[in-house]
Amino acid sequence: MSPPARYRPAAPSSPDDDSAVRERAEPSVPPPGAAPSVSASATRDRLESKLRTGRAVLAGLPAADDRARLLHVAIMRRDEALLDGVLAALGVTPGSVPPASR
Repeated sequence: MSPPARYRPAAPSSPDDDSAVRERAEPSVPPPGAAPSVSASATRDRLESKLRTGRAVLAGLPAADDRARLLHVAIMRRDEALLDGVLAALGVTPGSVPPASR
C-alpha cells in the first residue's frame, strides 16, 4: 500500500516548473458617476417591499406548509436572500401579489 500524497517525497522539479513572480496590474477604478450607487434608503425600501409581499403570501399559505415556515423565518430575520428564494420557489414575482393584500 502506498503512503498518502502528503507523505511521499516530492519529485525533483525541473527549472521550467519553478514559479515566477508576476507583476500586478493596477486596479481599475470606474470614473465618478459611471456606476449608480445604491443608497441605504433604496435598499431599505426594496427590502420592505419584499417583506410586504412575503407577509401577503404568508397569509394565504397553510401553517403546516414547510415553505410557510421558511417564509416566516425569512420575514422575522429580515433575510433578503432567503426571502427571495422562498418567494421564487412559490412562483411569486414582483408585482404578482394583488395590491389589496399588500
